[in-house]
Amino acid sequence: MGELFMEKEIIPDIQKKISDVLKKSEKDYLTITQIRTGLPTALLKYLELTKNSGPADVLKKLRPYIKGDIREYKGAKTSYIGFNMPLKEIIFNKICQKSGSSSAGKLAQYLPMLKKDYISNLNQLLEEGRVLCALNETYKPFLTISSEIKRPEQIQAAPRKEPSDESAAFKTAYDMVGKGRSFVRIHRIREHLNWPKEHFDRVLRYLRRNYVIQLQGGDPSLMTDQEINDSFIDENGIFYVTVTWKGKNDGQH
Repeated sequence: MGELFMEKEIIPDIQKKISDVLKKSEKDYLTITQIRTGLPTALLKYLELTKNSGPADVLKKLRPYIKGDIREYKGAKTSYIGFNMPLKEIIFNKICQKSGSSSAGKLAQYLPMLKKDYISNLNQLLEEGRVLCALNETYKPFLTISSEIKRPEQIQAAPRKEPSDESAAFKTAYDMVGKGRSFVRIHRIREHLNWPKEHFDRVLRYLRRNYVIQLQGGDPSLMTDQEINDSFIDENGIFYVTVTWKGKNDGQH
């Protein structure tokens, strides 16, 4: 009975510990070895692992807890664990970090995906105009962000808001638009805040990832095209219409 209680007590915490390691690193994903290094020794011991356990053993033990807002990624040479997000956004974020300093081929070495998935999603970014292919002085093609697209750091600039301020602004809009209702239309909050689309989606994903909000689906046939566009589609293609505020966050992206 005691063992059963201990298992129920710790299982929900393992997923959060993995999430904490990712948030502390400020990266979308990490190698299995990096995840292992970041996890507390006591938790590794519970999982019958050590700081010297191999990636394959670590991944096998962690797999039952990799779900929801955390997922496993398979690269060409190794596996990764990261936040559950579209591959296209992972590529875009990496290009933002290395814009103008990395070729398409070299960039692929840093990403947690297979070559065919990388090429497919990169082509989508190029078609959308979010990413451009430019030549350097040696005529080699390099990837860069379109000047018309705001980078994540630019979205937060002038004046820079702390994550807690963004969360507070979202909660204020949620309360004003919802007027006491538990299920509030996402498109109405988006319209009220009038943030850039990527900024709003980033905050929404952050709040969801930290279990501050819960999203619900709905029937798009009863909505206008604009309302559908201003709702939210996650990385799995699931369409969400409403949001429920559940609790406070830690104020850190």
